[in-house]
Amino acid sequence: MKSFLSLFAALLLMVSTTEHAEAGKRFGGGGFGKSYNSAPAQKQAEPQKSQPGGANQAAPAKSKSKGMMGGILGGLLAGGIFAYLLGSGAFEGIQFLDILLLAGVAFLIFKLLRSGKRQQPVPASGPSGYQAPSQEPAMARKSDDLSRMMSGSDNGAPMNLPEDFDSDAFTQGALSHYRTVQQAWNDADMKEIRSYVSPELFDALSRQRQDLSEPPRTEVLDLTASIVRADQTGDVRQISILFRGRCRDLLDGSEDGIFDTWHLERDMSQENAPWLIVGIEAE
Repeated sequence: MKSFLSLFAALLLMVSTTEHAEAGKRFGGGGFGKSYNSAPAQKQAEPQKSQPGGANQAAPAKSKSKGMMGGILGGLLAGGIFAYLLGSGAFEGIQFLDILLLAGVAFLIFKLLRSGKRQQPVPASGPSGYQAPSQEPAMARKSDDLSRMMSGSDNGAPMNLPEDFDSDAFTQGALSHYRTVQQAWNDADMKEIRSYVSPELFDALSRQRQDLSEPPRTEVLDLTASIVRADQTGDVRQISILFRGRCRDLLDGSEDGIFDTWHLERDMSQENAPWLIVGIEAE
């Protein structure tokens, strides 16, 4: 039983370390700080981007391979652990603690399999402009759903923007800031990051950056931004902005999707107060 406990602890450490490293590749990976009802419900309505036939054909194969490796690894772990238990007689006189340990093993296997599936991208569509006739009604419904969600009417998120607020200029600035902050994260330029975030969020981000075993090299490829929530509580104005796109890990060449929400606040009682990120939700 002691050997089994050691094996279980090692597996738990391996999974937690891997997830922490993956989250740390992008600024705010894993999520930090405040959270509001805004963007998470929109992920299922995210439109699929048409790509020219032959473009990015290598990327799906690589991600599929990762998913297969996750399944194979999970299977090997399951087979190895249960073979060990059967061979060592661990099921003789099974106790409540044994049941808890088996449940923990099942959870680890589930996490590994789920991690592999999450990295599989949506298969690239046909040539630009082509749509199969049978898909047109579904695409139209997705477009309608997305429009309702962006207005905040579908998920109950408030959308109270001042009449003179320039949403286009704000989102364009946010796109530039996203790339700037990601580069600062790569370079460990915490002074630059401090100017964008609240003190509480900065402390959490600093700890995450210090814990990374190697400097991340993440390149933002495609990126869009949209305001998904806007409100005001007292003198504090709040805006949530959703970023969607793709990024590449320059260390291993893998690509991943971006679905991040920044929650920003501005204290209107202070003259020339900046917008500060007070919360990050990152998939």
